[in-house]
Amino acid sequence: MTMSEAPNRDGPAALLVEYLRQLLLSPHNAPAPAELAALEGFEQLRDYLVELKEILLAFSKGDFGHQYRPVGAVGGFVKALQSNIRHLAWQCNAVADGDLEQRVEFMGELSDAFNRMTASLAAKQELIRQKQEQLTQMTRELQSEVKKKEMMEGALRASEEMYRQKSLRDPLTGLYNRGYFFETAAREMESLKRQKNGRCCLLMIDIDHFKLFNDTYGHICGDQAIKVVTSTIERTLRKSDIFARYGGEEFVLLLGGTPLERGTAIAERLRVAVSEQPSPAENSREPITISIGLCGVESGRLAPGSSGGKVLLEALAEADAALYVAKEQGRNRVSVVMLNR
Repeated sequence: MTMSEAPNRDGPAALLVEYLRQLLLSPHNAPAPAELAALEGFEQLRDYLVELKEILLAFSKGDFGHQYRPVGAVGGFVKALQSNIRHLAWQCNAVADGDLEQRVEFMGELSDAFNRMTASLAAKQELIRQKQEQLTQMTRELQSEVKKKEMMEGALRASEEMYRQKSLRDPLTGLYNRGYFFETAAREMESLKRQKNGRCCLLMIDIDHFKLFNDTYGHICGDQAIKVVTSTIERTLRKSDIFARYGGEEFVLLLGGTPLERGTAIAERLRVAVSEQPSPAENSREPITISIGLCGVESGRLAPGSSGGKVLLEALAEADAALYVAKEQGRNRVSVVMLNR
């Protein structure tokens, strides 16, 4: 039954009540009966209710920007609700941007829920901050410990290297010792064997009349004489040459990649350079001199299957024999021999 077909029990009043009920309960806005349209103030009341329905519908869809024109108590209530919800939305955005100091005091239960939420977020943020500080502090401490460990490891490596070098060096002259020479020179000989035209020279060097010098001027002067000889020889050598104290006043020198003729010239230069140095003994007019036995080594002359260590021992024996010849011939001279001649 339509509005116009409704029974007219009480006349226009009953018709008005039924229309307003349908207007409020129905999602649609039915047209007003002609009888009601003629009533004074009806159109204004109808428009008021229709707009109230529209703004409530907009609120239900999340649209709080709807402009509501009617005034009065209901209009004021609607506008207050609209303003509060829009302000709450602004505060939610502020919280999303990190402002956890926001608080709501104007929407009752919703305010309580909002405030509990922001307080909980603030507490969790503070907990995260504290954890981050703890983590940062732990990271600093760990980095400090790592740095200390690295420094200790570096110091340990330096100490180990220092002691290793000490174990390889002669304490008086700072030259490599006999053990280091044998180890390194044997590798050089092994490498020389694999070369088609590999060659080197091995020199045995001895300070002439050193025992007499020591007995005459004392061990301190003797040590000074050894230092004069070693420093003089060192100044003329290449970095690749292996120079070591063999024992007492004897020294050994390996000139890698050096043919016999050039090795002989170098040995002679060393002999002359030492003889030109002033004696460390103040009341001695005699210069310090050295005798040198030189053994030339060429890869083509080596016996097949000989190890580098064996070649080294053979060359040392030949150089030592040549040194003996130099001393027998009057000292302060160079005697030369070729390995496996």
